[in-house]
Amino acid sequence: MTAPGTWGRDAGDAAAFLLDSGPGRHLLERAAPESRDRARAALTEALRPYEDGGAVRLRGAG
Repeated sequence: MTAPGTWGRDAGDAAAFLLDSGPGRHLLERAAPESRDRARAALTEALRPYEDGGAVRLRGAG
């Protein structure tokens, strides 16, 4: 089953949510310090196409 979800107000907000909690934080903590900013920037850019009307909307599966 899939369902829509709202992950943040914009790509930067959604990237912060995904990287500052749960598995994202776990993985980011293990990255080299110089790679963390690049990873955050890359995720932010990857989420930009999903910005829609003041929110980042993605479909999730459960």
